[in-house]
Amino acid sequence: MKAYSFALAAGLGLMATLASCVKDPSVPSYEDVQKESYASSFVAKYGQISSTQSWDFASGEQRLATRGFSTINIEILDKGVDFGDVSNLELEHHTFSKTVWNFDIILSGITKNAALFDAININLPEKKKWVGKNAALVAPANTFYIYPLLSGGGNRYDLMVKVGDEEPVCVFKKDYTNFQTVNGMKKLNGETVNMRGVKVEAPVGTPVEIYLDNMIDVDNKKLPTVGTTNGHAVYIDIPEDVKLELDDIELADNHVAKYIGIEDAISGSDNDFNDLVLAVVGNPDVPQEKIITEDQYEVKTSRAKRYMIEDLGAIGDFDFNDVVVDVEEYTIYTHKVTSENGVKTSDEIISTTTAPTKAFVRALGGTIDFELIIGDTKWVKSQDFDITKMYNTQGTIDYDNALAEFEVTGWNYDNNNITFRANGKDGRLYTVSFPKVGEAPMMIAVEPTTKWMDERVSIPSSWFSK
Repeated sequence: MKAYSFALAAGLGLMATLASCVKDPSVPSYEDVQKESYASSFVAKYGQISSTQSWDFASGEQRLATRGFSTINIEILDKGVDFGDVSNLELEHHTFSKTVWNFDIILSGITKNAALFDAININLPEKKKWVGKNAALVAPANTFYIYPLLSGGGNRYDLMVKVGDEEPVCVFKKDYTNFQTVNGMKKLNGETVNMRGVKVEAPVGTPVEIYLDNMIDVDNKKLPTVGTTNGHAVYIDIPEDVKLELDDIELADNHVAKYIGIEDAISGSDNDFNDLVLAVVGNPDVPQEKIITEDQYEVKTSRAKRYMIEDLGAIGDFDFNDVVVDVEEYTIYTHKVTSENGVKTSDEIISTTTAPTKAFVRALGGTIDFELIIGDTKWVKSQDFDITKMYNTQGTIDYDNALAEFEVTGWNYDNNNITFRANGKDGRLYTVSFPKVGEAPMMIAVEPTTKWMDERVSIPSSWFSK
């Protein structure tokens, strides 16, 4: 009996000891205290949170696996590139019958966009042979513009632009035989050359074709159609230091510009691709060139989010740069091109596949170790980095740099199934998940083009919906 009583007493004592270790539901946990403190500080900083406030600010639009448009919009502009007053510019050799490269003569009379014109001579000089490739241009996720710059040959033609399945539009009619003309010069009949531009908006990956149609040579002989998809055009960079002056167009600081050089002859061609030179200007991106091989080409698009995370290590700074990670899922569209006599007659998608989803760690502003779980994939800071150091959040920030890159499985774009598990003070763990609507956020989702804040600079309240 005594032995039984002793064992029972010992068992009860052990149970009491264990019970004392079980969490008392009336006592908040370390994680609860941290998050409550964070929520109070957030409200004090930004005001009361609306019960309908979502923290997912990503658009969901696809972009070239570089916000897009859902419909095609083509607008012929009233004006082309302004080269200043060139109406009285007279060339010693003004007609096609005396075809010499009068580039410097034209340049001497240009007072605006001179650098843009001058770079043609450097990048598409007379008699330099190029090899054009059968290629499709596909629309980026932003507005872009096409401007004729130099009509170098004497042939007459219609400059056509076709976007997707829309009817082609005529941007510029060259109804004269002058050799080497720019916008604003005089034709032989005294009329003013008007090389208008065109503004294009289209869903990401939409095929864009630029070609010369209804072409007639100086002997009134009809010539074949030539352009981007049948190897009679080249697509080359305009030097970055060339500044464009475009009327009524506000360009982004990071805008991109390229030349398209078109060769207007089939037989007896010199293949220097300066018979017509155009500028393609993207705000910020220009169409991508996709080489057509065996009548097919691929367009890779991505749908992405940038997650910005607060790690609760220093409550109150709200810079959301303790972890910045982009997650991108990819779709690949295979196009089949059909041509007749070298002219594209159809362009259709014949298959759609996916590529592995990837994550790109862009910034690490925290100084504690953590696990980042995206879908079914885990990444740990201490495996690759010194946990006590900050990366890419101070000084000169490189917004394009990837500190780490890895494949991800199981991520759902719409569900935001991403979790941050940190090793906090004294080794006490806590977890941050994507916030519910109306909660104080420790994680937000934004467009991948959104720049994160410098260290200890709070995100602006303008990011939040009203």
